[in-house]
Amino acid sequence: MPDVIIVGGGLGGLVCAARLATGGKKVVVLEKKPQVGGTSTIFRRGDYAFPMGPLSFSFPGRVREFLAEAGVEQELACRPSRFALSAPFGTVEYSRPLRDLRKDLKRVFPEEALGLDIFATELGKAMVVVSDLDRWHPDYQPGAGRDDAYKKMRTAELNRYRLVSQYGTTPAAAILDRLFSDVRLKAFLGSMGTERPSMSWLNLAHMWNVMSSEGIWFPEGGVHWLADRLCEVILARGGEVRCPEPVRKVLVRDGRAVGVATARGQALEARWIVSNADYKTLFLELLDPGDVPPEHLKLVRNTPYTGSELCVYLGLDAGRADLSRLGVEHTFFRRQQTGTRASDLEDFDEREVEVCHWSAQAPESAPPGRAALVLRMGFPYDHFSRWRTGERTRLDGYKEYKTQLARKLVATVEPLIPGLSRAVDMMEVATPLTYRDWGNRHLGSIAGWTWTPEAAVALRSKLLVETPVPGLLAAGAYAATELFLGGVPTAMFTGRLAAEVILES
Repeated sequence: MPDVIIVGGGLGGLVCAARLATGGKKVVVLEKKPQVGGTSTIFRRGDYAFPMGPLSFSFPGRVREFLAEAGVEQELACRPSRFALSAPFGTVEYSRPLRDLRKDLKRVFPEEALGLDIFATELGKAMVVVSDLDRWHPDYQPGAGRDDAYKKMRTAELNRYRLVSQYGTTPAAAILDRLFSDVRLKAFLGSMGTERPSMSWLNLAHMWNVMSSEGIWFPEGGVHWLADRLCEVILARGGEVRCPEPVRKVLVRDGRAVGVATARGQALEARWIVSNADYKTLFLELLDPGDVPPEHLKLVRNTPYTGSELCVYLGLDAGRADLSRLGVEHTFFRRQQTGTRASDLEDFDEREVEVCHWSAQAPESAPPGRAALVLRMGFPYDHFSRWRTGERTRLDGYKEYKTQLARKLVATVEPLIPGLSRAVDMMEVATPLTYRDWGNRHLGSIAGWTWTPEAAVALRSKLLVETPVPGLLAAGAYAATELFLGGVPTAMFTGRLAAEVILES
């Protein structure tokens, strides 16, 4: 019998499994898909390779730390990814220090100069507070370590602790509305785009700390490099990785998680179960309701996740499209900005689209003379739900509908990339249904729990690694209520934390 069963081979589960195997535990990883990595993998269409999820990540130093603790000896090499917003008011590259960005913004919005100075000062203070939360804040420590951290907090840390609580319940929009009158500037500073700010001041500080201080990085070897190395460690240390091996149910006996039932009807037992399934999937689908405290089940049901997206993968004849305007790897583009939110989700001219020049970041993803592009736009699951008839099954017409939307999105981006429509020689389209059925995310969510201040009040905890079901731990990006390190390193952090709980038990 294994010591630990890991449900799901995403980065959180793999870090946990590798750390446990390195620590002498017998582990079994059960992954639903044919390969491990969760969404941090690639897929191929003809001569092109595309990312299934993350395009890059932040905090490479922390990622190296997590890998080393898990037993990975190979050195992780990274290069920076750059980001810009291209909107009717101009183009701004914002993946750089806030002080430099502020100078450019003053030239575009001279009447907002005073507000920009105050914003930079106040945001800078918040960024200092959040920059290393997981190293000192008690809520990021497991078990008894949390109580010890509370006892050891000095006066300075107590002040920071109070600020974290204050920032987490303060809407960023309230501060931006006080400082600025231009809705375009408020939208940019509050979302790094053109949308009305909805997150807390704490999450805004996390976001700007990542972008302007820590940076966003792309790993040499591709986003799947991390999962490949972790899987090698697990196998080398005597662990098992079974895929595809879907889990149908987490088994609970006398109030404690004791094993899993697989989709093939096999029952496996272990002292510990670690779920890398997203938190809602775990509690709403993999557990029987009677095995979960009612108040926790209600909390999970009622607290929303972030939304989903429409994603268009393009293989291009590079000679037929003018890619020169993509001066950075990631451009957020909005064709029109009237100051009002588009009431029609399919009015793409009034909506924001992320344009990733994927082959500029990963040259091996496209053959010579070709280019790979990824277009992404936020879309709610409900907009597509009527097409879903079951797991990976759709109503007739679904493919035609999503292809129609994809072509419309390509046409929307044409002012940024002249000739784009005629350059397309390969197109693949993903919708929120894809993220649900192939990405294994509840209702296709892509970025963790909601970033609004209300979530901080509802969830009450920074981490959800230690669940209310004894013997059951959670790992992955959804095992944290905030993506305090960004998606990839937050997932890895929770995996390490789950392993520590088990090794110290």
